Amino acid sequence: MFLSAELVNWSINQLRRECHPFIGITFLAAKKKAIPVGEAINISLDQLTKEHLIKHHRLDANSEFFFQPFNSRSSWVAAAYPSSGLQAINTRTFSNAFIHTRKTRRWGWHKEYIDRIVDRLAEMSAFQRPSLAALAIWVGKGESWKPADTIENMIRKFLDDFDINDQEIDNLFDKNSLPPRQLLVLDEKIPDFKTLAYGYGFPPDAPSQMEGTLTALHLKDIGPASSAQLSFGERLTLIAGDNGLGKSFLLDIAWWALTGTWAGRPAYPFSATHRILPYMKYCIRNATGQELLGESSFDWSHYAWKEPEGGPSVAALSIYTKVDGSFAIADETRGQLQAGGPKPLSLFSEKEVWEGKTGEIEGLIRDWVSWQQSSDQTAFAMLARVLEHLSPEEDTGKLLPGEPVRIPGDPRRIPTIEQVYGSVPVVFASAGVQRILLLTYLIIWFWQEHRLAAKQAGVEPKRKMVIVVDELEAHLHPKWQRLVLPGLMSIGKLLSDDLEIQVIAATHSPMVLRPVDNYRAATTPAIR
Repeated sequence: MFLSAELVNWSINQLRRECHPFIGITFLAAKKKAIPVGEAINISLDQLTKEHLIKHHRLDANSEFFFQPFNSRSSWVAAAYPSSGLQAINTRTFSNAFIHTRKTRRWGWHKEYIDRIVDRLAEMSAFQRPSLAALAIWVGKGESWKPADTIENMIRKFLDDFDINDQEIDNLFDKNSLPPRQLLVLDEKIPDFKTLAYGYGFPPDAPSQMEGTLTALHLKDIGPASSAQLSFGERLTLIAGDNGLGKSFLLDIAWWALTGTWAGRPAYPFSATHRILPYMKYCIRNATGQELLGESSFDWSHYAWKEPEGGPSVAALSIYTKVDGSFAIADETRGQLQAGGPKPLSLFSEKEVWEGKTGEIEGLIRDWVSWQQSSDQTAFAMLARVLEHLSPEEDTGKLLPGEPVRIPGDPRRIPTIEQVYGSVPVVFASAGVQRILLLTYLIIWFWQEHRLAAKQAGVEPKRKMVIVVDELEAHLHPKWQRLVLPGLMSIGKLLSDDLEIQVIAATHSPMVLRPVDNYRAATTPAIR
């Protein structure tokens, strides 16, 4: 058994808020080597810290950088960190905790090293005593554990391995900060630590665009056909066909490949014959052109899909707008900061996107008015630009925000849109207009929430957004059907200069297909 990914994520988030790199690296490395107290010995502290970093912080074998989950300006430090930035911390910031003569290799702990470390940390108000459990989980993340092992077992092993005494425990660590009880402690598979680390930012030597692209699906013995293959375009994929052929089914599977989650009921085999072995395979192409494969087979004994082992991730912001008006969003960065533990997937009904969902989203009506009346007009200006971009050129005209109004029987101020025949409260707009309003709002809200979460987590915002749309043409008149696809394709640059959009959509309408050639979409038969 191994520590679960959500438990390791918890420890990272705790240490990022509380733990100084000196405690997380130098102190532990020195304790592991049993540096004496009150006298100095001939030893290279730089070499000790480097060995510690190699063992516990090299999470990407292809990178020269170390991931360090401590309260610092960067989550990734260079290979020279032990002899540069960390050395400065050891020889300047915490120099009085050691017995050390400059330009020598003789090191030892001062007799009052604990008090001196505490005093120095107290002078730096941003730092607290780190959680003992969080450090124990961090250094024990790659070890094998017995099914009966608990957090207390991990803490005891940590204290024994690093020979940490009672005085150090009482003064340097927080013994009471423990992970929430609902978190999964042990799992049968070891987490993908590289993927976890990349959730907090990329190492400087990573490819400039780490977000990959979903390029293919191969399905066997699930859904309405015994075999299905679908190739995806870099920017656009349209799935067209009659009712009942499996378009929505393919979108559900694509969403699973993108996010590792289901936006509703999972896809199940149509056959009840246990002799067959249904499976789903998918392919992701990263920025270097490398094809990465993921696969899951169906476990008949549990009637569930097995978790893909080490499956690749698209690492993008993902939105799924379903034909019933509901939405799903997936964002690992935002999910890691959710109350109660990591929650990368959020599901919203159409009403919740309008009215709000406690603890998750304020809803279009409240947010629109709030953005419009805010001194910071960034979100509202973005909303206005995107709405205009997705508007039909004729009939209703451009969808321009008007002044909020009160309507009878509702205490709220309701957003309005200016149309050729006057100002219309959004709750009275046509079904087609409302669908575009909801999609526009959710995209803007999602991007704003992600940027805030990235800032809070100290990581760079994602540079890829995937928009999955079922029945793209729903409620739109033919002229508008021709315009909505080009509008979606170019929406990324209205949000950020470096945000790339991939659209995966299903449609019945030949009008939606007309602009496809301009975008070199992959139009592949859905089922065979």
